[in-house]
Amino acid sequence: MSDAGNRLRPVCAAPGALRRILCLLAGTALAAPAVRAGGFDFAALLTLVRSQDIGSVEELLAALPAPQRSRYALVFESRSLQGATPENPRVILFGPDARIILTFNGSPAQRGFRVVETMEFDDGEKEFRLRELVFPDPAAGAAQVQVSEVNPPHCARCHGAPPRPVWDSFPLWPGAYGERYGARLSTRERTGLATFLARQPTHARYRQLLAVQRFADPGTFRPGARKQYAAVAQEPPNAELGIALARLQSQSIARELARRPAFASYQYALLGVADASCGGLAEFYPRSLWSEARAALERFARDTAAANAREAQLKSARAADGGLPRTARAASSDDALVPLRFVAESALGVDTRGWTLALEKGTYDFTLPPPAAQPLREGLLAEVAARDASVQDLSRYSTSSDGDRYCSYLKRRSRAALGASKEELSALGSEVAEAPSAAPGRPTTAPGGPTTAPGAPATSPGPAGRPAALQLCINCHETGVAPRLPFSDPAELTRQLRRRPAAHGTLLDEIRFRLSAAAGTQHMPLGVNLSEADRGTLERYFNTLATAEN
Repeated sequence: MSDAGNRLRPVCAAPGALRRILCLLAGTALAAPAVRAGGFDFAALLTLVRSQDIGSVEELLAALPAPQRSRYALVFESRSLQGATPENPRVILFGPDARIILTFNGSPAQRGFRVVETMEFDDGEKEFRLRELVFPDPAAGAAQVQVSEVNPPHCARCHGAPPRPVWDSFPLWPGAYGERYGARLSTRERTGLATFLARQPTHARYRQLLAVQRFADPGTFRPGARKQYAAVAQEPPNAELGIALARLQSQSIARELARRPAFASYQYALLGVADASCGGLAEFYPRSLWSEARAALERFARDTAAANAREAQLKSARAADGGLPRTARAASSDDALVPLRFVAESALGVDTRGWTLALEKGTYDFTLPPPAAQPLREGLLAEVAARDASVQDLSRYSTSSDGDRYCSYLKRRSRAALGASKEELSALGSEVAEAPSAAPGRPTTAPGGPTTAPGAPATSPGPAGRPAALQLCINCHETGVAPRLPFSDPAELTRQLRRRPAAHGTLLDEIRFRLSAAAGTQHMPLGVNLSEADRGTLERYFNTLATAEN
């Protein structure tokens, strides 16, 4: 990034070593509360630099909060402005959620050695902000850190304008340790990573990395089935970063769409086709509009498939050039977003070529590691719900037996907004004006009584009191797919909930963890995103059984 920028002025005036000590103490006192209170962001980063009078990349890394140094990817072949080699990789620190990313490398011979590149996600504007911190070169007589302008032009050559993350897509990240998802490291990777790990403890920069032992564990890149169910496995670093960036990118895309004048007319159609659970685009368009759009959508889908085929070939070639086996190929892309992109481009005038994380431009590869769900629906739901609160309420039941209310509402509102006739709307049934006052799994309060949930057990639940979602547990744990657990036998399950040991305590503790957001990709049921209502009903069911045991 550009050397032109704002200069950071030292805040401590004491001379020499004393100044360093005083600045360190003052910085610790000033910076730590800000990080704890509001989370680490670019403002907190500048606070560290100013308050501690930081003058080198090494000093900055040592001052970063532990969470920011605990999650990272290692790139040994870089096409960025920072060079990389197997023994001196480019480090991408992405912290807890990738809302701020810092990158650096490890050798003075590499380009960008004195630069820390940053990418911050602006939660207010839902946009990414690129900046550089250029640290002084003592040999050149420089004395102060320089901060680049926001989104320098030379960064836009790769990241576009407005900027987007560039991080390839599942299941192949050529040039980053763990190149192939779920596969053993190649010989080249094992050799390079061994050299890096041997040097890391004494390296001026890399020694500040935490949890580095994760890269020494082969199970990080290819976990076994036992680890999956023992809740000790997690996604490898490349996939973690991809999932986190996709979530943020989806919020940025949703805000971009919401800013368009035509969004009000097409918002229900966009939300309805965001994850294909409510049917195809034809169900959201009036018959007259669909007759005009159908052929165009088919052409659009063919063009998308051709572009993604080219991207897969180019990506596979990059992998082969790096020495990966010829069998290492990029997966076919997820085409679920084709209808949504068609609406965005044809109706809202939004160019969707900058949406993907793929390195190759002009492609539409949005694949994520399983069981990660396409996050764009959540971003769009937030934008639409800000204009129509009924959508938020109805969405809570989209996976329950009453879920058709949600989809039917979107279809009717979409057709009405796009000019459907009264006769056509009448054929769809009566309009849902608001969310139902009570639905399966939704808490209801009896006059003068405590809050309960239909279907939740009151004392010792029998078959009639079991939550519907319990069948998902039975389907895996009583058919040999997952470790045996007696979910269909309330009496035996009651005995085991507080007695059977598990990775997070008792079996009840394990179930609570697996149902919570903290479980991440290890949540249960695997591959299913339960609604908050269904998740709450399940947890109350298990808690009631455990109470009965006491």
